[in-house]
Amino acid sequence: MSASWSLDWSHGRTTVHAGGGAIGQTDFRLPDGRRVNPFHEAPWIARGVAAEPPALANLRGDWPCLPFGRPYEASDGLPEPWATAAASAMPDGLGPSDRMLHGYGANADWSLVSNADGALVVGLDYPGDSLIRRVTKAVRPVSGVAAIDVSVEIAARRPCALPFGFHPNFALRGPPGSFRIEPGPFRFGLTHPARDGVTHARPDTRFDDLAHVPLQSGGAGRFDRLPFADDREEIVQLCGLKGGMRLVDEDARVVWTLTWDTGRLPSCLLWMSNRGRRLAPWGGENLCLGVEPVAAAFDLGPAAGLAHNPISQAGVATAVQLAADATPSLGYRLAAAALP
Repeated sequence: MSASWSLDWSHGRTTVHAGGGAIGQTDFRLPDGRRVNPFHEAPWIARGVAAEPPALANLRGDWPCLPFGRPYEASDGLPEPWATAAASAMPDGLGPSDRMLHGYGANADWSLVSNADGALVVGLDYPGDSLIRRVTKAVRPVSGVAAIDVSVEIAARRPCALPFGFHPNFALRGPPGSFRIEPGPFRFGLTHPARDGVTHARPDTRFDDLAHVPLQSGGAGRFDRLPFADDREEIVQLCGLKGGMRLVDEDARVVWTLTWDTGRLPSCLLWMSNRGRRLAPWGGENLCLGVEPVAAAFDLGPAAGLAHNPISQAGVATAVQLAADATPSLGYRLAAAALP
């Protein structure tokens, strides 16, 4: 088991794990005295079951993904124009470590930089074959408030662009429909273009409202209330989002507010893992909601994110511009409040 480090503040306690630099259990203290932890932890972690790649072994509350996603192949069966975008040439200088699921950082052990002055900071040097030189991640609890600020600083080896995203995973502990997703205004939504046999959404289809997402069987379904009553996996992207996300856990009686710089991370990928994946290590048990601020074309990897794709052609960025040793930090705030 990899190392972990914790930090207390006036309104809670947070833990960061070396594996993936992932945030683990984070207890927020509400004004009514309750302590609530929003984050999911994959069921195989507690059982000590090995999982590959390491990104799955580290599937906890949140980690930075650089590059976001993974390269898709012809065998993934993407429709056009997504297939052409995914088959585009990779960026010059992209090494094997940049082709891992959600990037090298999601699959490596990070080191503690500091745990002082109200911030827990970890860092990771990327391999020499990567476009990225180093990533530093800071978790800064907000004194006097049930909130944390999470940020990363990225040092590239040369100016480049890559898909990037955070990967906050929220636990779904209540009965079907008890977890409500309330996004800020967005330009358009898209269902994932791939067909994987475990989704109900109609692939590669636009929608305007999470409460009316087109289904393969016809009609529309509600994707704004989880868990689903049936087993499935769904991925949708809200493009051109403003104002962040409000997440209402009616079972735990808590409201989570997730805000970030939507000018630089203009989409939110929603990964609805609802016991739909049966292969190991999933075993039909995983139940969580990924609420992922991204500049990416779904999880289709660097080639698709940098190519002309249906999202970028609509004027929504699917990669972030990275400067050599001088990229401004990217981050988000997660705040908790009691549900009245």
